[in-house]
Amino acid sequence: MSETKLRVGICGAGSIIDNHIEALRRQREAEVVGVSSRTLKSAKRAARRYGVKAFADHQTLLNAPDIDAVIVATPNYQHCELTLAAIAAGKHVMVEKPLAMTLAEGRRMNAAARQAGVHLLYAEQLPLAPKFVHLRDLARAGAFGEIYMVRQIERHAGPHSPWFFGKKEAGGGALIDLGCHSLSVVLDIMGDRPIRRVAAVARTFAHTHGDVDDFVLLRLEFAGGAVGVVEANWCHRGGMDSITEVFGSTGNGYADLMKGSGLTTYSERGFGDDPADTRGWRQPRYDTCYECGYQEQARAMVATILHGAPPAQAGDDGVEILRIIAAAYRSAQQGGRPQPLPR
Repeated sequence: MSETKLRVGICGAGSIIDNHIEALRRQREAEVVGVSSRTLKSAKRAARRYGVKAFADHQTLLNAPDIDAVIVATPNYQHCELTLAAIAAGKHVMVEKPLAMTLAEGRRMNAAARQAGVHLLYAEQLPLAPKFVHLRDLARAGAFGEIYMVRQIERHAGPHSPWFFGKKEAGGGALIDLGCHSLSVVLDIMGDRPIRRVAAVARTFAHTHGDVDDFVLLRLEFAGGAVGVVEANWCHRGGMDSITEVFGSTGNGYADLMKGSGLTTYSERGFGDDPADTRGWRQPRYDTCYECGYQEQARAMVATILHGAPPAQAGDDGVEILRIIAAAYRSAQQGGRPQPLPR
């Protein structure tokens, strides 16, 4: 490993890597070496956009001696296979959410990293978004008294890539896509309170061409009686919402990630990389990398791997989310009956 910089390769060439690359470029101790994809054409297109190297395939990137750590930012069905291959190649790994398609896969990845003595990090940036961090800190400092409910909402009109709508490729629908964000935020605020039971209702309202859920309501029952509520929704029209609410015995706190920056626009044509998503009245973010937590995620990644700092989100955290998701899907299959977490 370089003594001065963490040299990073990225498996995947989709739009999510924009945030990872920008976040890493803001770290003086990090360098993005290159990208790989399922096709060399896609890798070259992404490499040109960022001015980095295009690798012929994922395995070539994993074997590269000038790469210390890998970000796996591919469709969900590749997370386990690529992570295990990266660990076998001696690389540290950060895996996009969800950690894996199943709890069994996530545990296998975690065990492999421990045995190899490398870091397995979980790329869940939402609890690191500054608004949500501040809300969490206020809650933990007692600003709202004894917390009795945390509610987290993630909703938009659905993903753009077709693989999200197939259980074989994605492992699930809105719950495994958006719900993992919400669950991480709720757990971060609630701290070390044990979860007693999970209940969920899963439906497919709008995206009936696939075989996965597009709307899920989930309830977490914590020890002591507090409740966590999650809405994971691909059916929402009119833009995206990412909202965290904390309710306590002496006060409440609300944080809206997508609104409240002070910038409001109206455009009939739309603007940016996706004009369809910016038409009409909008409140665009001015710095997605910072506001949505990617910058802090990259800083923490470098600090953990180069300097031994505690990880912001590790493989264990990703496995815990998969445990909750497994219980939630089991509950939904049983008409919403509360379920314990799998051991």
